[in-house]
Amino acid sequence: MRHGFRPRIAHVVVEWIAELGYVAAGLGVTLVPALAAESVRPDVVLLPVVDEAAPGRAVYAATARGVAPSPAARAFLGALREAATRIPAARGAVT
Repeated sequence: MRHGFRPRIAHVVVEWIAELGYVAAGLGVTLVPALAAESVRPDVVLLPVVDEAAPGRAVYAATARGVAPSPAARAFLGALREAATRIPAARGAVT
């Protein structure tokens, strides 16, 4: 809106995969999480959105308090950390 664009929202779609279907059909635009960018369908084009004034985004993985994560959960957390390192803005910020 700062740049004079005010979207007209006619439909609200919860799942980002469904949103991509709307985009592919020419019915709108959507934002795609960086971790999902690798799996975008071939009939959709991704354009980078750069807004230095936008706040950063923190993402957390929740586990049960007092319970050691299972081997599968530890492997999943490792995969998330590895994937996050491939996001340019996240480099150096992954803990």
